Amino acid sequence: MRFVSIPKAMLDKLRTIREMLRIFRSGKELGDVAVLKLTLFSDAEVPGEHSELVLGREEENFRAIELDALKAMPAGSFGEAYARFMGRNELMPFNFSGRVRSLFARYPVSIRYVRVHDMIHVLLGFEADFVGEIGVYAFVAEQNYNQTLNRAARAARLFGKLMFWSRRRIQAAEARGVALAATAKVLVAERLETMLHRPLDEVRQELGLADGVSGP
Repeated sequence: MRFVSIPKAMLDKLRTIREMLRIFRSGKELGDVAVLKLTLFSDAEVPGEHSELVLGREEENFRAIELDALKAMPAGSFGEAYARFMGRNELMPFNFSGRVRSLFARYPVSIRYVRVHDMIHVLLGFEADFVGEIGVYAFVAEQNYNQTLNRAARAARLFGKLMFWSRRRIQAAEARGVALAATAKVLVAERLETMLHRPLDEVRQELGLADGVSGP
């Protein structure tokens, strides 16, 4: 009987997928799932203009975010608005395990973006529906985070063109995302976790988002 030899690279990918499924079922450290998916397609992200800045955010990135603590923050704070956003969209903060920390040097911007994606939604005032996602990706592409995220932004824009029934809303979201990116600091490189206790309006002002954002 002849046995088919499976290449090691393929076996490694199958093990990664199995681990992703295990983490997803456990409901813990869900950020690991998004990061492990990155490893299926490349050994490392292509370094970009923000890579060095983001590498300096490792400590914030791997400090666990507790949703109950955010809910207890003062009304009108960034953290409380973030908790409300997560609650109404049935989402959990993306916390990571030590395994992902060992990958941070290889995928710094991508991993950091996984962590702060929902915070960026709140800061920009975009909801978690598809129109809101397109608006966020327009912002991300304009800030040029990295090649991987730019590809995701192009895919989102392509799918948006198929949603002809929401064309005006999508075009408005894209235009607002681009406009906000022109004045904002590079959000993926900011210490957003240290700002959660502060008033949302104050945080937006400091990050260059005071104009063009309405509501949390």
